[in-house]
Amino acid sequence: MTDRHAIHRKLRCNPLSPALARRSMRITAPPYEHFAHVLVLSGGQVRLHSPTRDEVLAGPAVAILPPCNDLSLVIHAGSAGHLLGMSGALLSGVVEDQPEGHGLRLLLSQEITRRDIEYEEVDALMPLLRGLSDELRRAHPSSMASSAFLQLLLLKVSRLAGADDLPFAKPAKATDVLQRFRHLVESHFEEQRSIGFYAEQLGITADRLHSLCSKALGRTPIELVHERTIREAKIKLERSPRSIHGIAESLGFRDPTYFSHFFKRKTGLSPAAYRQSVTSIGGRTGQEEPASYADWP
Repeated sequence: MTDRHAIHRKLRCNPLSPALARRSMRITAPPYEHFAHVLVLSGGQVRLHSPTRDEVLAGPAVAILPPCNDLSLVIHAGSAGHLLGMSGALLSGVVEDQPEGHGLRLLLSQEITRRDIEYEEVDALMPLLRGLSDELRRAHPSSMASSAFLQLLLLKVSRLAGADDLPFAKPAKATDVLQRFRHLVESHFEEQRSIGFYAEQLGITADRLHSLCSKALGRTPIELVHERTIREAKIKLERSPRSIHGIAESLGFRDPTYFSHFFKRKTGLSPAAYRQSVTSIGGRTGQEEPASYADWP
């Protein structure tokens, strides 16, 4: 058993019941902004709208909707179906040990629409969708039951989407994952994101990310993030006229005292002492720099 709110941050299965008027929903609103979605339309029409997509889907149909910053559905009157969504981390956990796991992850990273399916094929999904939806409405939904429903649904959806005919690539190399992690760190290190956030963006577990970084780079993911933060802090202390409080805020630290302790723990000097030492010698301190991105694959 698990907490209802916890599982809803990773998984959703919403019935789209027929209504008398057209309605809109932004399906990537928090906490679903990084979800992959599957739209199963049993009847009616739905308009899919995003910065890269604008199309009208008529049921019966199935659409794969990969993570997108701004994706909305305009559901026409009388339309019915289900919207299934899941986080990358949940998907990885559900299919990690399955032979079809990589194919399913890749399938959900692509925009795929199947319009040439029969009503009977969509109807075959309904018991599973209703079962998952009912389970998620329970006060204490079962992780085991939710995973079982999700595995069966993904397998059936992949077959409907023609996954057997898609040119699935081999599993991503460790170097590819680390390069993506590097770019994510560069984009988000000032936001004080958790390692769980980075793992979810990569579609792997935090343990898998830890293993890759430790084996390839000899440092843990959090050490790599901290190295980037310290490097930026040093640059700002050396070149920016901002106060230490202002620099702490710019790096995502709400408490400047915590920033000072963090910086001293990593460098041996407080931010004020580091800035003073740089000022007194008119340049860098000569301290050994943490390993840079140059030693990343």
